[in-house]
Amino acid sequence: MTNIVFSNEVMQYMKLTSNLLRIDVIDCIIAEDNWLVFVIKKGQLGRAIGPKAKHLEKLKKTLNKNIKIVEYDENKDRFIINLFKPYKIQSLDMKKINSDIIAHVEVNPRDKSKIIGKNGRNIETIRELARRHHSIKDVQIK
Repeated sequence: MTNIVFSNEVMQYMKLTSNLLRIDVIDCIIAEDNWLVFVIKKGQLGRAIGPKAKHLEKLKKTLNKNIKIVEYDENKDRFIINLFKPYKIQSLDMKKINSDIIAHVEVNPRDKSKIIGKNGRNIETIRELARRHHSIKDVQIK
């Protein structure tokens, strides 16, 4: 995991989310189009979302943002799988090229455009979180 420097704005989002949902927030990225992506401690996803997504909806209304919550995992493969949720990965292959780790992910062709997102927003967020937490140089979709 690399050293992550948070802006004051990101730190405020993390603290508010942590207090409101009573979870441990590890990371937060402010993505384009009014999105916040939170990485939370392993095992806390159910608590973060809440019954019938009640907690998640409360957070969305409080912050007036679209929210995605990703559960951290020390295992690189499981973390990549978590980054792609709710979409299913058909195959995942980590390759080491020189000293760089590249993740090759195969997904259902129907989901590919949604995973990439408008102007590549979603895949860039996935790549950034993979770099920050597991030093994965790139995530490529097949």
